[in-house]
Amino acid sequence: MEKQSVDTTNEKLIPLCVTENEVHEMQLIGALKDEDVECVVRSFFDAAFDGLFEKKHGHSMILVFERDLAKAKEIVCNIPLPENITPPPEEE
Repeated sequence: MEKQSVDTTNEKLIPLCVTENEVHEMQLIGALKDEDVECVVRSFFDAAFDGLFEKKHGHSMILVFERDLAKAKEIVCNIPLPENITPPPEEE
């Protein structure tokens, strides 16, 4: 996967969702990229601890810029999620 630098100057990253596995992560990243929504992935994978954090926290967390949050939630909500994944919280 190609790594890109993202300019986060003066912008707040907001957690969008937690992924179950690498396939789920790639599916969500692909859907967001298709709609020109930039995202950052915070991985919970750690080979040294044999996936200990993944079992507790999930595979990774996808974060988006605050300006893109509503659009990103709409995109993610239209993708079927595994049963044990919690959808993004509703806006207040």
